[in-house]
Amino acid sequence: MRIALSVEYIGKKYYGWQQQNRTSTNTIQYFVDRALSKIADHKIKTICSGRTDTGVNALNQIIHFDTESKRSEKSWIDGVNSNLPNDIRVKRFFKVDNDFHARFLAKKRTYKYFINVNDESTIFNNSYTWVLRDKLSLSSMKLSLKYLEGKHDFSSFRSSGCQASNPVRNISSVSLEKNKNIIVFSITANAFLYHMVRNIVGTLVDIGIKKIQPRDLKIIITKKNRVYCSKMAPAHALFLWNVSYPQKYKIKYNAESILM
Repeated sequence: MRIALSVEYIGKKYYGWQQQNRTSTNTIQYFVDRALSKIADHKIKTICSGRTDTGVNALNQIIHFDTESKRSEKSWIDGVNSNLPNDIRVKRFFKVDNDFHARFLAKKRTYKYFINVNDESTIFNNSYTWVLRDKLSLSSMKLSLKYLEGKHDFSSFRSSGCQASNPVRNISSVSLEKNKNIIVFSITANAFLYHMVRNIVGTLVDIGIKKIQPRDLKIIITKKNRVYCSKMAPAHALFLWNVSYPQKYKIKYNAESILM
């Protein structure tokens, strides 16, 4: 029997989603697998929709695992959550067939990044936003977004250590919206390279402070070299927002929002 779950977590204390080896314990996967194993009464190894990096948060990370243990939906969710740290939580339970695969069947992934242009805002907002004292030109930043859309080689935006064999990604939608003092950058693609979103955000900020021009983003993409990209944005303001799957699996998301 295959089960899928939606998991949310604050990534601040963890070295990303994936457990690197049998002895590593400071990852999201370590705690989720351990909690699931207790409820299932056997060892569980989960597969996720996409590995988040050190410090990155998730609102709807989708995972799947196999088990023959029969539990109610409530028992799975409540039981697992009672064995998790308070910064990791299972949100939803999905009944899926054995063909479901959290990673390989994911059609699109959406990330959101939160930029805070009020350096006097509450410290609670500051924990999940990148606070900038520089004045940003949102119009300039928006002008550059058209260069990101579509299928491109994003080698300029992947960090060293990226294990992807193919640097081509297809960005289906991208946007920048401002709500009071918070600028929300949203990006949806079939998949992402290592540190790709944070490198893009760093470049957009340089465009916003007029360090570079909007059209320079197109040039950076064509260079296919990380040295032309701006400084990477910090991890704590990045969220894996949701992941889409074939309609038959009915993977849906809660409508709650975070602090902003």
